[in-house]
Amino acid sequence: METGIYIELSANDPRERSRSWGYVLEAPGGKTKHDTGECTSTMHGATLQTLIKALDRYHKPSQITIHAADEWVLNMLENQLPAWEQNSFRNARGEPIKYQQEWEQLAEKVKDHKITIEPGRHEYSAWLQDEMKRGRRDV
Repeated sequence: METGIYIELSANDPRERSRSWGYVLEAPGGKTKHDTGECTSTMHGATLQTLIKALDRYHKPSQITIHAADEWVLNMLENQLPAWEQNSFRNARGEPIKYQQEWEQLAEKVKDHKITIEPGRHEYSAWLQDEMKRGRRDV
């Protein structure tokens, strides 16, 4: 089953701060589910947390395209995650990577799926920004 995860944050600056997050899950035929919330984290941390929440909704192996503005997280997911997993989520110096717990969770959640990435803004960006401002949830 081909599906999409569309992630949006209220602020895309790198520093740790309070920010809203939102995601839309889009299934074949255009059926959608979404959720929004708040967290205090960096852009990368918030993107990881939101992606984990979205992937929690999947119960069967799927083809998933992940759309998000955070190019770094998407590129690490696609290109670096297998190496980190093989090295027990440690960097070349043997130190734990930043967001180790989130990357471990993400590795577990994506293992049964075929993942593709689409960095940048997407068709739900403006709508999710409005939903985050309103604090609406559709869990």
